[in-house]
Amino acid sequence: MLKLLIFRFSLCLLFFGVNLTSARQKNVYYDNIVAQVQANFNLHQPEKIYVLTSATFQKKMTGEQFALGMSKFHAKVGDWTSSVFKEQNEKGLDYLTVFENSRQVFSIRLDEQGKIDRLNFAAAPIVIPEKMDQVASNNPLKDTLDLMVEHVVRGYIQKGNTCGLVLAVINKGKVRKYSYGSVNKKLKQLPDAENTIFEIGSVTKTFNSLILAEEVVAGRMKLNDPINLYLPDSIPALNFHGKAITLQDLANHTSGFPRLPANIFNSSVDPKDPYKHYPVDSLYSFLMRYQPSVMPGTLFSYSNYGAGVLGTILERTLDSSFEQLILSRICQRLNMSHTGITLSNAAQRNLAQGYNETGEATLPWDLASLKASGAIRSTLNDMVKYARAQIEMKGPLHKAIALSHQPTFVGKEQSMGLGWRINRNGQHTYLHHSGGTGGFRSFVGFDPDRKIAVVILSNAAEDVTTIGEGFLK
Repeated sequence: MLKLLIFRFSLCLLFFGVNLTSARQKNVYYDNIVAQVQANFNLHQPEKIYVLTSATFQKKMTGEQFALGMSKFHAKVGDWTSSVFKEQNEKGLDYLTVFENSRQVFSIRLDEQGKIDRLNFAAAPIVIPEKMDQVASNNPLKDTLDLMVEHVVRGYIQKGNTCGLVLAVINKGKVRKYSYGSVNKKLKQLPDAENTIFEIGSVTKTFNSLILAEEVVAGRMKLNDPINLYLPDSIPALNFHGKAITLQDLANHTSGFPRLPANIFNSSVDPKDPYKHYPVDSLYSFLMRYQPSVMPGTLFSYSNYGAGVLGTILERTLDSSFEQLILSRICQRLNMSHTGITLSNAAQRNLAQGYNETGEATLPWDLASLKASGAIRSTLNDMVKYARAQIEMKGPLHKAIALSHQPTFVGKEQSMGLGWRINRNGQHTYLHHSGGTGGFRSFVGFDPDRKIAVVILSNAAEDVTTIGEGFLK
């Protein structure tokens, strides 16, 4: 009996040893593949990763699609610095991977031939503890509005990855302003409504469209003009089944252009400043080879590139830089003296320090030829002037502003004016736009009928749209 037990135990050890050896060999083989993927990723050679994939994988995604996806991902996260095996599951093996600007869970599965059958990246969950101390503010907490602002902003500003926030509520001509947090995590200095400068990101697109609207009101341009009228003759006709892409299509994101052009990822991209290397020659180069695949004006698809093309058209047609256009056409007329793109030495000292999604300090962004999609920097007081102009409808820009509010596209999920998103809440309609760069978030929204508006600027990449829309709703 004893001999039988010893024999069975020996078989168990042998079986366990074989499985353990097999598992180790499997992990070693996986580790080698992961190392190859990492090396080729850092060398910007996605085609060498693609040849490691299985026939099944390649049926789902072409080499061109794969290369574009990997290039976009590299532009966002930077070089791949390390990886450590995490676990095995039904989807394959997971590795905790560290990139220059991100931490990701890399999931990979190999088929029986040792080819990559599944490859996926997902942001590694990061727990950022909330701030222990009560973040400072100038909110007097005296009335209903004060308490409402405190309720919605306190949860935001106590997050570990946020820093500072300024907010203004405009109601029938009366303006209430609030400041929370700091201009820099190293300083205990509340953001100042008059002087502290924030990047407003994609709210810039509403300035872009307002310049277009003024040209249309003046009769110098038409919304249904094909964009080829304003582009170099060398660029082929941009149309789908005979229907041209128009200026309106650029302003309301129905052009069919991608969110970002594929050739923005062709050269080395700095994830901390991802657009600065993209000159106007590259913008035109993409247009030279672009083949429209969607009927213009029929589908909302948000496009930073489309906004950049519109800004470039305005520069080319009006013979002025985009910055000079916004300064002369909008900022000077609305007395917005602290708004622009290029910062003087004094203004740079007033620029708040931005922080990314994990609370790390970021650099200001340079958007090069895509500046019309999100390059403007401003203060709370200046953006209050801009918001008031949207609801007061007076002054030299009122006709262009009114035109920019008119619906130009009505979709199931999103309706658009010129630059402005249009949403309904019960019987009320409000217009709004959010913005974001590497270290900032912004929101401008208003209800022209009720004469209310909200402006929010934050020096952290934590979204503020929910806060802004909450007030308008």
